[in-house]
Amino acid sequence: MKGRTQKLTDGVFYQTQSSFKSIQKLSEEGEQLSDPGLLFGRYIPQASLIHFPSQRGVGKSWLCMQICMAVSGEWDRFLGEEINRHGNTLYVNHELSPNTMRRRSRKLYTCLPQSLKDNFKALVYTTRAGLNMELPTIIGYVEKYNPVLIVIDNLRMAFTEVDLNNSRESTRVMNTLLAICDTSGASLIVTDHFRKHTNGLLTGSDLQSGSGIKTDLSDGDFFLRRSCQDKNLRILKRDKSRHFEESDHAKLVRLNPQTLWFELVEENVNEAEHIGLNGLKEKDEQKDMAQQLRSQGKNIVEIAKILGKGKSTIHRWLKTEEE
Repeated sequence: MKGRTQKLTDGVFYQTQSSFKSIQKLSEEGEQLSDPGLLFGRYIPQASLIHFPSQRGVGKSWLCMQICMAVSGEWDRFLGEEINRHGNTLYVNHELSPNTMRRRSRKLYTCLPQSLKDNFKALVYTTRAGLNMELPTIIGYVEKYNPVLIVIDNLRMAFTEVDLNNSRESTRVMNTLLAICDTSGASLIVTDHFRKHTNGLLTGSDLQSGSGIKTDLSDGDFFLRRSCQDKNLRILKRDKSRHFEESDHAKLVRLNPQTLWFELVEENVNEAEHIGLNGLKEKDEQKDMAQQLRSQGKNIVEIAKILGKGKSTIHRWLKTEEE
């Protein structure tokens, strides 16, 4: 292997290695590798860059804080997802004020759903400066505490000087994050936002705002979004993954309004029932979905709310099909 030193930012450099081998040799070396550890099931595998775009105000910061606590607290599972890699975690907060983080941390610790072991720490670094300026400090914390998971919350605030709609600039940003991921050996989650006018679309990577390069260069992505059935229900779904097969299933979780911890409601749900289905443009598709929802025991009021239609329209569709 040949090593190279590359500049990340002023004063921060990292080592990269290139190699030249046959596929047969790579296969032989692959036999010695174990499966990647899991920090939150197949949503966050070991040493991966994970893009986490979601709707604004849906609770993605709460979820990331809770995942950090679960990993450092040595929980075996969280929201039904296996955790078999534990260690220190580092939450880099570019968005919330110090007092907001204090209040949120207090709330979470007051209402713990299970006890936390104290072998590792869930660390928080709060800053209003951009990631490029703060990188030497963050690298220092990484070297000292060796976190297994790093959260950057959020992408827009971490790179305020960058036009994330521009593919070239987004590529530089993602290369920076990949370098942090590679050199630290940690998994890295970067939170992001949906683009506008996507509430009625089924979940997929094209919901994320800005350049699609962010999805292209990440190792995986997952999404958190509101359910139209209840203000406290959320849909959690992963899409792209370099390590595992893509998932067609969505997980239904609930943000408990008293504890502000997420709770698992159901493992596999029909996402279409929870997002309003404005994305179904064809009338025949809407009628078919109405029939499917009726067969699942939904009443006319519930079906009308899910499909974003009037009760009389749903009644007429169902009556026509029965004749």
